[in-house]
Amino acid sequence: MGRMTVQQQRSLLFFWTAVKYLPFDGFSGMESKLFILRPSVSPDHLPTSSTCFYQLRLPAYTTFDMMQSRLQMIVQDHVSSGFGEL
Repeated sequence: MGRMTVQQQRSLLFFWTAVKYLPFDGFSGMESKLFILRPSVSPDHLPTSSTCFYQLRLPAYTTFDMMQSRLQMIVQDHVSSGFGEL
């Protein structure tokens, strides 16, 4: 996620976990591990998440740039804060 700003990284964390900020001790201080799943859907789909289980579902994108552009769509302010305020 090197191309994402800090705010975009926070938005992705919130989309993935519903956690606004990492605990003091970072990822090791979170209630659960983060999971990335590969759903069997078309690469045209956007990522989805199950925040209760810290699961991010990333379709099998054909290129890194495609994955990056889909994640960029997710972290846009009007998308990532659609179900809660950041």
